[in-house]
Amino acid sequence: MTGGTWLDLLLRDAAAEDLLRHGADLARSSGTGTADRETASALRLRTLLHQRAGRAADLGALNDIAIRLAALTTPQALLPEIVDQARRLLGVDLAYLGLVEEGLLRLTAAAGALTPELTDLTVPLSRGLAGEVLAHTAPRWSADYRTDPRFRHDGPADAAASAEHMRGLLGVPLRLDGRVLGVLFAGDRRRRDFAEHEVTLLSALAAHAAPAVGTAREAAALTADNARLTRRCAELERVLRWDQRLTQVVLRGGGVEELLHEIRALARGEVGFVTSRPPPPRGPGGTVVPVVAGERTFGALVLTGSAAPDDPLLLERAAPALALALLAEGAVAEATRRTRDVLLLALLTTPSERPQDMRLAGLDASTPYAVLVADPASARPRIERLPWPAGTVMAEHGTRLVVVAPTTAPEQLQREWPQGRDAPTAGIAGPARGGRELARCFVEARGTLDALQTLDRHGQTATAAQLGLYRILLDHTGRQDLEARFRQLLGPVLAEEARRKVPLLDTLHAYLTHGGRARATADALAVHVNTLYQRLSTLDSVLGAGWRSPDRALELHVLLRLRSATPWPAGGDTP
Repeated sequence: MTGGTWLDLLLRDAAAEDLLRHGADLARSSGTGTADRETASALRLRTLLHQRAGRAADLGALNDIAIRLAALTTPQALLPEIVDQARRLLGVDLAYLGLVEEGLLRLTAAAGALTPELTDLTVPLSRGLAGEVLAHTAPRWSADYRTDPRFRHDGPADAAASAEHMRGLLGVPLRLDGRVLGVLFAGDRRRRDFAEHEVTLLSALAAHAAPAVGTAREAAALTADNARLTRRCAELERVLRWDQRLTQVVLRGGGVEELLHEIRALARGEVGFVTSRPPPPRGPGGTVVPVVAGERTFGALVLTGSAAPDDPLLLERAAPALALALLAEGAVAEATRRTRDVLLLALLTTPSERPQDMRLAGLDASTPYAVLVADPASARPRIERLPWPAGTVMAEHGTRLVVVAPTTAPEQLQREWPQGRDAPTAGIAGPARGGRELARCFVEARGTLDALQTLDRHGQTATAAQLGLYRILLDHTGRQDLEARFRQLLGPVLAEEARRKVPLLDTLHAYLTHGGRARATADALAVHVNTLYQRLSTLDSVLGAGWRSPDRALELHVLLRLRSATPWPAGGDTP
């Protein structure tokens, strides 16, 4: 007989065989009925004690796990530890964990997996065993998940389960402050009915894991926020340094080129400034930042090459400073231009021989110049783009533009002038040296422009020498006066010409041009001299006998010469 009582054996944690032998000994001494009952009770008590001991051990292990999990503050370290502990705690082949992110359950960690199929797999919240756990916020298990019809199966999730040969599966929710953070799974590659204490054990582990996961998430978010804040602070410090350096350039009187030099020194990539409008499109790997002041676009800063990540921000900070510098530069240039305009016009309208007056107007007293007067002054941008000689100055005079260009050949300026009816009209005079001569040329150029406009020769140019007497005549005679005089003296000739269909006006012009010589006139008109006499007789009857007198003939000849220099029609109401 084994020594001791039932209590002794149980206290010594005797094996079941020892308990059975002790029962057999009792049966021989006191009868089988009592011995069998006591033996069964002892075996049940031993099993209960073993269960209690196992649960105590599990609780101890859970406490250790809770302490370990609390020490892990990053999701990268915490989540693998949770699934490792779940696998060991329940003795399963596989454990994995999924977190709810953006309306899906994303599997983030696995222990015991044979393939990478489970890692980063996303499952709809309403599918599979996970969907049941999330819907009821309670544990769910299946002895053979892949063939279990109770669940709405998901294709990718089932494919991953097949790859892992998964059958028995238990899932419990990770709950924190009334929210479900995710699901903790334990699985076996054989059919398995999970006992109640196993469900409770995994649920207890999930209860410890959920706060740790929440804390790790918050810590990760805080770390990310701190990193962003650090980057932003560093970015602000760089911006302040950039602003300080650019401001220093402006304060010490630096202009556009100095600013561009400073911007290029601060940037790692290559920085260029283009004035195309609209700004060029952004190229591959490049950055284009418009330089704008109000509604005015000056161009764009263009970044190319091996640029640093914050180079585009540098250009965005530099663009306003560059726009202000361009505005200031333009304002200075405009003020300088207006001052020079005043000095130049004063020199041309109030003659002076003082060299300093020439210099103040941007001219050299020893250089020959031509003076050009153009209309309208609004065409200045177009006129400025012409290939003027170095040292050319311009000034607006009312609605006209005055150009003084260094040259000894005014005809060259005429050849460079734009052509067409929409081109500006211009009169040219020169060359001349000194203030008084330039003032004289200005009067001649202005008179030439007046004559061209009177003759309706818009969009054309002429020099004072080319117009000759016409410039002097038309400078003091308006077009309407000329037309009225032409109608008065030569209107009857036009009417008779229209009636007879004979070129009487051309005949009169040729006769006066050849000094009244009949033979030369007939040859010029390519007609017989008798025909000429017939036409002259007609002119006598129309103009009267006195038209051949010197004074009368001169007036008629001048009117006809003016007619040849202007696009007046050959007949009709208007000459």
